[in-house]
Amino acid sequence: MKNMERDRHIDPEDELNNFGVVESPIDLSVQEEYQDLSDSISIDNVNYEEVLTEADRLFVQGTPIEAKKRILILLAHLGTMESSKILERYLKVSEGTLKDWTILSLKECRMFLESVLLKEEGGFISTGLGGKDNKLRYYFIVSKREGRPLTRSERETLEEGFKGINDEYGAEIEEINVGTNYAMIRILVPMDVAVGEVIEEGIRRSNRMGEILFFDYYVTNVKKPTKEEISKYLSDIRRKGE
Repeated sequence: MKNMERDRHIDPEDELNNFGVVESPIDLSVQEEYQDLSDSISIDNVNYEEVLTEADRLFVQGTPIEAKKRILILLAHLGTMESSKILERYLKVSEGTLKDWTILSLKECRMFLESVLLKEEGGFISTGLGGKDNKLRYYFIVSKREGRPLTRSERETLEEGFKGINDEYGAEIEEINVGTNYAMIRILVPMDVAVGEVIEEGIRRSNRMGEILFFDYYVTNVKKPTKEEISKYLSDIRRKGE
């Protein structure tokens, strides 16, 4: 999880609503590269007029990618309505990695702009899976005890159990995929709520009518688990239960 701030010194008691969530899933390696370059550029050395002149190069096909990355960060650091509008316009035509860089730049630019308008520091949080509003997106996997297939009634109990946690925690289940003996769930969880607490409550609810699920689970906010990662989790759970 990357936390992008203007000066990278945020008071731990700052309210979470001073942070925005980058909704688009962006590879962590891209975020790290963006953060490193952003940190290397001093805001004090940014010349407003020069940056706006340089911004035209974003729309020139022959401009090197590395030059475009630097221009994107310079526009973000300006933190003005004009630089925000340029980034919005480039976002419509950017592709691939540069599109991800533009998303991060636009979020950082708006954060700087809001800091000036509201006269308080802010930041933004970006993860591999993105988020929505003040919620971060996760995938987690739970599995049936003893590796046996889930029956139809057990599947229904599992789905009802996890859907029941939405209101209590302000979470939002986006998708439930039930396999033979496991379920993979995509969920949005508020930043001020521990995702483990939400998952464990869902397991408890699912187990009220009988011990259906293991209490162990797999959770990530980096990327959607692959078939190999699911298989490894199920294999590890089986060994642990033996």
